[in-house]
Amino acid sequence: MLRLRWICSLVLGAFSVVAIDSHTTYTCDSPIYCKGDLLHTVQMARIFSDSKTFVDMPTSKSEAQVLQNFQALGGVNATKEQVQQFLNENFLKAGTEVKLLPNITIPPLRWIDNVTDPDYRGWISHLNEAWANLTFTFDTSDLCEDCSSSILPVKRPFVVPGGRFREFYYWDSYFVIKGLLLSDQVEMARNMILNFFDFVETYGFIPNGARIYYLNRSQPPFLTQMVQEFWEKTGDRDFMTQALPHLEKEYAHWMTNASISVPDPENPHKKYKLNHYVTLNTSPRPESYVEDYNTVNNGTDFTDAEKDQMYADIAAGAETGFDYSSRWVKQKYPAADQKENYEMLRTIHTSEIVPIDLNSLLWNTESMLAEWFTEFGENTRETKKKAAYYQTQAKKRLDAIERLMWNEDDYNFYDYNLTDNSQNKDFTPANLFPLWLGAIPPRILNDKKILSHVYDEAENALRKYPGILTTSYYNTTMQWDWPNGWPPLSYVAMEGMLRVDKYLNNDKKNYTTSHGTSIYRLSHNLAERYAASAYCGWYNTGGSIPGLLEKIENVSDDGHMFEKFDVNTIGVSGSQGEYVSQTGFGWTNGIALWIFNTFTNMTAPDCTQTITLSI
Repeated sequence: MLRLRWICSLVLGAFSVVAIDSHTTYTCDSPIYCKGDLLHTVQMARIFSDSKTFVDMPTSKSEAQVLQNFQALGGVNATKEQVQQFLNENFLKAGTEVKLLPNITIPPLRWIDNVTDPDYRGWISHLNEAWANLTFTFDTSDLCEDCSSSILPVKRPFVVPGGRFREFYYWDSYFVIKGLLLSDQVEMARNMILNFFDFVETYGFIPNGARIYYLNRSQPPFLTQMVQEFWEKTGDRDFMTQALPHLEKEYAHWMTNASISVPDPENPHKKYKLNHYVTLNTSPRPESYVEDYNTVNNGTDFTDAEKDQMYADIAAGAETGFDYSSRWVKQKYPAADQKENYEMLRTIHTSEIVPIDLNSLLWNTESMLAEWFTEFGENTRETKKKAAYYQTQAKKRLDAIERLMWNEDDYNFYDYNLTDNSQNKDFTPANLFPLWLGAIPPRILNDKKILSHVYDEAENALRKYPGILTTSYYNTTMQWDWPNGWPPLSYVAMEGMLRVDKYLNNDKKNYTTSHGTSIYRLSHNLAERYAASAYCGWYNTGGSIPGLLEKIENVSDDGHMFEKFDVNTIGVSGSQGEYVSQTGFGWTNGIALWIFNTFTNMTAPDCTQTITLSI
């Protein structure tokens, strides 16, 4: 299978409706972890600084006994001291049922000698070994028979992001799986994908993460990419045959529950079927209960209908993976008297945005299902119909992307705003997803002069800030905006650049951006910045390499990998948002491994100095 498969044009096939069994809708109805007086009382008592802590605590008694004890201690009228007593007597420590997998054998990286810089080589070897610190299983053996927990159980081990994230997450896991496959941990990667297959079979979709309070939403649909990576690593045809029904079922979830008909802005009689993020939710997210409750109820009077819509759009904003971002709010700048970052969320309208990244991912699913039913199907009339159907769906979606989301003047793809039927002409790396996945309309793909400029604004962003790619130009105080740069978005940019550059230079004409930069150079520069940001963040928090790199004096930690970075200063963690920046970190590590497997001749910086890596 060609790595650059996206350079091939789609062939329109005959339309055929594919019947897929509808799935059962699951909701979170636990009176402890999902809704009700107990949850509200405990969370609003603010015993923990992070709302997620409580809903990750399994009970030490049966659910019925816990509810009875709650009422006995005062119920909704309990004081903070009584709530603390109630927790001490009825719950175990957060994450008790999540156990580190023992005796993991991590093979050395076969390609490590290709990393020429000794400091980088030692650091990457350390990151490879760090998978053992992030690999867990669910184990309820320490719980009583009738005890309750918020986990969504799975049969196999998994890799967690790290920090407050004590379970595995949907789109995080793609970047983890990519790293595991580069580390030759093929069986662990298979286990993670099979866990997701089980989720699809059980719930009809993949929840945001492996907790029951995530059952009202998913995350960006990366299952196709996971399967693709595994196929390219293993060539396992039986695995691909096993994958197809699960990919179909997940696709059906998105089309049944999250599709929307978008009228052409110049011809309202013509409509395009695309997808958006939308949830059925009328209450605070359990894991962010206080934050959501304050957003909706503090300081402003809303009608019940407005509150319900806000709760739904807040949950949908979490489903996007960009939680939260200027992409989803009407108000792009904080008010002069703003005191809390959640105030920005009061203008949230996630369901009114048609995201370019989501539709690119679903285009790729349609395209790959068309290809894979041809390659791995049983060559029956039914599988041929399915291949033709998905090919047609991909063609329709690509036409819609070109009509509604491509901007010829800016050489850019944008989100589409249903509120005013126009493009949101803001820079965000989400705009680069079509280039990474190949969701490029043939007219643009065949005009290399246009294609050579699709990374112009990304280059402008890299010239503006010294770190990795900024998530936006807005300082909203939300974590998926400036000054934060996020690893998965820089990865999408880097790998997309490599693919576009290879396609552009098939004819050896040396196409460049408006700044005269080769797109390969742009990718390499971003890789250098990413490597330096992650490495110096690790070194500055106590990272060391025996016999090679001494630990900083007076630093008690042993080195952290951050979930996000500050784009203004290389080596500094990102900030802002509803929780403190986390360490670990699954996707950061996986992408670092990909960088050093892909690029050579990078030199580790002196992290004690100001670092500038100019294009």
